[in-house]
Amino acid sequence: MTSSIKFDVPRFNGTRNFSLWQTWVKDILNQNGMKKALLEKKPDSITQDDWEELQEKAGLTIRTCLGDEVVHQVLDLVNSKEIWDKLEKMYMSKSPSSKLYLKQRLYLFKMSEGSNLIQHVNQFNQITD
Repeated sequence: MTSSIKFDVPRFNGTRNFSLWQTWVKDILNQNGMKKALLEKKPDSITQDDWEELQEKAGLTIRTCLGDEVVHQVLDLVNSKEIWDKLEKMYMSKSPSSKLYLKQRLYLFKMSEGSNLIQHVNQFNQITD
């Protein structure tokens, strides 16, 4: 018996935790047999037609997990690896401004009185991820 797992991934809008979103999307691609779409080049075991179809499906899957604010940045790209790489470049870069923003968030981060410790630790982990 084949079981089906449904992933409910929040659309990435540029402000969420990109690494966590990326993990969820990789899981979706893997579950749907599209993991190879993120490889640099076509494996020899796949025909060109199958590779192009795989790229199209994986690109569609990635774009449907993006919010309107972000999807416009990758509309011109078809290859799923190019989409993936562009998103990584945009949202995983350690530019001076992003480092400063993270330092400010960490400096101002404090636990509110009466709040849940587990939620507080999760918020801390999101900042430091």
